[in-house]
Amino acid sequence: MINSFAREEERLAALYELQILDTPPEERFDRIVNLAVGFLSVPIGYIALLDAHRQWFKARCGILISQSDRNESICHYTIQHNEPLVIPDILQDERFADKYAVFGEDNPIRFYAGVPLSNADGLKIGTLCVADKDPRHLTESELKLLCELARQAEDELALLTVTKLKKSLRETNTALNEAKEQLELRNELLLKMFSSYMSDEVVKQLLASPKPLQLGGEKRKISILFSDLRDFTSISRTLSPEKLVDMLNHYFCRMASVIEKYQGTINAFIGDAIMVIFGAPQDIENHALSAAACAIEMQQALHDVNEYTRENNLPELAMGVGINTGIAVIGNIGSDRRQQYTAIGCAVNLSSRIQSLTSGGQILISEHTLKDTGNCLMIKSHSSVEVKGFDDPVKIYEVEGIDEAATHSLIKQK
Repeated sequence: MINSFAREEERLAALYELQILDTPPEERFDRIVNLAVGFLSVPIGYIALLDAHRQWFKARCGILISQSDRNESICHYTIQHNEPLVIPDILQDERFADKYAVFGEDNPIRFYAGVPLSNADGLKIGTLCVADKDPRHLTESELKLLCELARQAEDELALLTVTKLKKSLRETNTALNEAKEQLELRNELLLKMFSSYMSDEVVKQLLASPKPLQLGGEKRKISILFSDLRDFTSISRTLSPEKLVDMLNHYFCRMASVIEKYQGTINAFIGDAIMVIFGAPQDIENHALSAAACAIEMQQALHDVNEYTRENNLPELAMGVGINTGIAVIGNIGSDRRQQYTAIGCAVNLSSRIQSLTSGGQILISEHTLKDTGNCLMIKSHSSVEVKGFDDPVKIYEVEGIDEAATHSLIKQK
């Protein structure tokens, strides 16, 4: 049954994919040709691969040329059939009478037998052939032997594909390993960079699922904490830059450890102020209570900081903390080249305004935060105040303490 030429483009693609054309001789293909020539007692044998315009001999015996015109070859017809093509006497076969000099006028052939070579998809990419200068016939066993050798040639061609796939797989694995190493180095660097602002667990979660770090924002209910050192401008005038930086670093380091404990995300150090987000990027079950508990422990930790300042003849510090809970836009805001994970909106502005109303040692929270903390906080006092940027008076509450069981529960949740 003659195959259609409709698959010719696919056949050529399969041949070119092997990357075998114009390659040096290989013993495994030469051995097959030599076996065919020896067993069948013929002077000529070859493995031909047929591209768009030529037949090229991967292995050959009794032939001086390395290729010939495809349209002038008998193999051009062989690959159009599923069965072997045997021509006992070329001059007596009107289809091929003009093909006797396919290998040159000085090397005419009268006998030809060729078996098509197919790949795994059944695409015929070449032939295994034998030829003789005299007419002859093949016995059934001889033809069977030639077909068996053709199957070996197909196996060797298939092995080429497997070898190339293995090489490609090795190269891919190498590239993946290199990319993995680069990613691990990048993640390690990011972990070191961001661990000062949030816990290692939060950073690892973000690295594992980086969607929250993409440019853009989303609305989410969060709690925002602002802290600020009182009268710090006056203090800074009395210190050398070196001592000022040393004191601030000690203060920030101590505060950061407390903030991490309660799963807060340090959004920014603004001079001597700190902005902290609770509930983003990591969800927290009760972010309002976490923010309040964090503020209380920050005030307690300031006593440790002041022990350090006294030991080093530095001024004591006093801190005010303001907290609000509400809907804010959170996410990476900025440009493709420079962006910052932050929160914006009225809820953030109100938290900042509440903090500005505090005195040293105070923690003031909004009514929204108080409602979300349940009955876990001890409130010292409350009042309604006019706040810049807000039309109606804002109720604020001074926090004096927290239920100890609630604090343990927050730390256990972490």
